[in-house]
Amino acid sequence: MRYSLLFLMFTAIAFFSKLTFAEIQFSGYGSIVGGTVISGEKDPTGDVEFPVDFYDYSYYTEDFKFKPETMIALQARMDVAEGLVFTGQLVAKGADNFNPDIDWLYLTYNINDQWYVMAGRRNLPMYYFSEYMEVGYAYPWVRPPANLYWWEITQFDGLTVAHQINWTEWSATFSMFGGREEREDIRSHDYWRNRGGYYFPPEGTYISGTADVTWSDIIGINVNASNDWIDLRLSYFTTQYETYADVFFNEEIDTNNDGVTDHIIERTRNADGSPIRSGSSDVTKFDLQFLGVSGSFNFDLATVLFDYNLVKYDDAYSFEFPTYLLSIIYNHDIWQPYVGYTKAAGRINKDFDGFGTGDAEEHRMITIGLRYNFHSNASLKLQLDDFKDQGNRLPWYDFSYHNDAKLLTVGVDFVF
Repeated sequence: MRYSLLFLMFTAIAFFSKLTFAEIQFSGYGSIVGGTVISGEKDPTGDVEFPVDFYDYSYYTEDFKFKPETMIALQARMDVAEGLVFTGQLVAKGADNFNPDIDWLYLTYNINDQWYVMAGRRNLPMYYFSEYMEVGYAYPWVRPPANLYWWEITQFDGLTVAHQINWTEWSATFSMFGGREEREDIRSHDYWRNRGGYYFPPEGTYISGTADVTWSDIIGINVNASNDWIDLRLSYFTTQYETYADVFFNEEIDTNNDGVTDHIIERTRNADGSPIRSGSSDVTKFDLQFLGVSGSFNFDLATVLFDYNLVKYDDAYSFEFPTYLLSIIYNHDIWQPYVGYTKAAGRINKDFDGFGTGDAEEHRMITIGLRYNFHSNASLKLQLDDFKDQGNRLPWYDFSYHNDAKLLTVGVDFVF
């Protein structure tokens, strides 16, 4: 609702500013992708699955499907006034049953040639491809690897202040950003719960489809520097992470006071009729730190991409999640074969509830593929991903719910 009101507000601004239709610039992008798991291990649900998107949680099975990653987006840009630009973006994804959603809605005010301010809803600058992680045409692969780009939070509502400078052969942008993000009914939480992972409420029994996540007090910096063949990026931010859900309690009733339960009543509502929500604990509410270092090196014959992230939880386990990507793409105008290697791990640094310390999660993915630029605004991609779970935390979770699997996908990415 709040985004619909904002959209109407900016439409009113355009009307009263007597903007003409020609002054509104429309563009967009999309992907038509199909895939199937060609081999792998069954997870606790009995299926062989391959996750590809943690935001609108989507995954492939052994049945060939187009829905998990097929999507389309329309972007509008308006010059509201001198130096003031409005940007809005509407996205419809197969993973969300093609229900349209406003992903971007922000104003950019260019103070001068070196300073600008952005206010509204936009992508959180976490990864190398964060600014256009859904624009398949912008990168070589079918998708950024999901075991690196794995957060259910990718956007935020807030403010960004940026400063651009140039010296000799280099250009750089320094920015500070702050805000918050709230997401309701997180699909990934249900998915992982059914496969052995994710948190459980400290009290009560979780009700499926009710998990919410809030990132509050987001504050960070982002630095990007580039020249003719090097592009480097540094991102750091902190936030308070909180996840909670609706729960129910089973209340035992002894009607005749004989010490024997006569009835069990399921309680899902408080006395005022509101849903019973899970409480906070050291594993559901904590401070989070994110550090990302990434970049690309463009040589004559090949481009080398890298992305390293370190996530730290100030929770009861003091979790750490280091992940990295290395990818090499052959440079050719038409045919671009590529390979990639992604490694992810999780480490427990504090003993809580007898779980001990040490490695808790580890997996790697090898990607090989080919991009064919058959049109100036479209490309065809064929990709094979080999995911292997390398965790070993028995008798506690070894996070084997990831499961070994191989995925074959083919898709067309386009811009307009």
